[in-house]
Amino acid sequence: MGGITVNYEKLVALLKEQMRPALGVTEVGAIALACARARALTEGAIQKIRVTLNKGMYKNAFSCSIPGTREMGNEIAAALGAVAGNWEKGLQALEGITKSQIEEAKHLVKEGVVEVEVNKKEDALYIRSEVITEHDTGIAVIKSTHDHITLLEHNGEIIWQDQQERESQQEEEFPFDSLTIEEMYHFVTTVETEKIAFLADMVTMNLALAKEGAKGAGLKISQSIKEYQKDGFLAQDMVSKAQELTCDAMDARLAGLPFPAMSITGSGSHGIVCSLPIVAYAKEKGCSDEELHRALALSALFTIYSKHYTGRLSPLCGCILGGGTGACVGLVYLMGGKVQEIGYAICHMAANLTGMICDGGNWGCALKAASGVQAAYLSAMLAMKGVEIPPYSGIVGATPEETVKHMGRISLEGMRHTDEVLMDIMQNTK
Repeated sequence: MGGITVNYEKLVALLKEQMRPALGVTEVGAIALACARARALTEGAIQKIRVTLNKGMYKNAFSCSIPGTREMGNEIAAALGAVAGNWEKGLQALEGITKSQIEEAKHLVKEGVVEVEVNKKEDALYIRSEVITEHDTGIAVIKSTHDHITLLEHNGEIIWQDQQERESQQEEEFPFDSLTIEEMYHFVTTVETEKIAFLADMVTMNLALAKEGAKGAGLKISQSIKEYQKDGFLAQDMVSKAQELTCDAMDARLAGLPFPAMSITGSGSHGIVCSLPIVAYAKEKGCSDEELHRALALSALFTIYSKHYTGRLSPLCGCILGGGTGACVGLVYLMGGKVQEIGYAICHMAANLTGMICDGGNWGCALKAASGVQAAYLSAMLAMKGVEIPPYSGIVGATPEETVKHMGRISLEGMRHTDEVLMDIMQNTK
């Protein structure tokens, strides 16, 4: 690594750009944000709410629980955004909603005021919200990232437009194709501690979410694990502890508890899975805050890197293949592994779990997370024993970077019709 150069400022900026609090499943929050912003342009009683989504957005929010309610889905997310959303809170637009506001939103949905349709031509993240009242019409458009408002229109007149309409300034400028695992490793081992101290916020927020989930939410996975441990069916080992912590946060988030997660690449689930398996290991092994933050920086960077190739709303489960593999490389780092072992671990994860579909944000995501944690620990342990999958085995390439790009091709080319099939299943079985 003697001759490697690292742009510390760009990597730190990339991490900060891609990390932000999100209340509930991010797609629900984004729909609420768009509708809240459109509603803020109008006055008077709401007569119609029309929302147009790309396939991935529709799929991901279809069966999502809404934080602070017992409701789920695209229509109620849109109605709540228009009735009670505060767009200035971004992806936490539904924070603090009341029972009366929930009832008002449910009434709008029941009366057919809310219409949601899919624009199949839009592959990238896309939300168009139109709120029509007795006096005005307001339109807000979100593109590319969950909180990137690109257009505002009032009564047919464009009042603001982002001419760039790009994925994000940091992503646009960042040279992902030239980024290597070696560069990421060199960054996390040499960056000044204070420059990544903000990762403590991810730990604090996601642990607080897990604490709420441990009280009983969603599938209550950790409770079942504990009961089987008492019966001697399962051991109280490191993997189980990591699964419990991670699934507590996932169950809380997916069941709609009103507590935020620290998201990465626009997903709270990605943020949970890329962080809490590492936090569990660090707590058990007594790692310092500095060691933990460096491991989390590596995990988050890899998650961002992976999602750049597979897509922000992909047919593949990015929570596991992005966030889970991120957790895996962070574990390798804490175990004392270096670039070679990290590369081995990435390829193990790709060979194991590539093909796991994303069927939207729902309670089952916590089960995927449990599988991802198990795979992350196994992959890390194998890598630390020097076990390597031979290059060109299936989708495994000559390098871990090439393997990640192969995963991107599977997601964007090989599974291009997957979301359409999933949407058809959802729409015709509800």
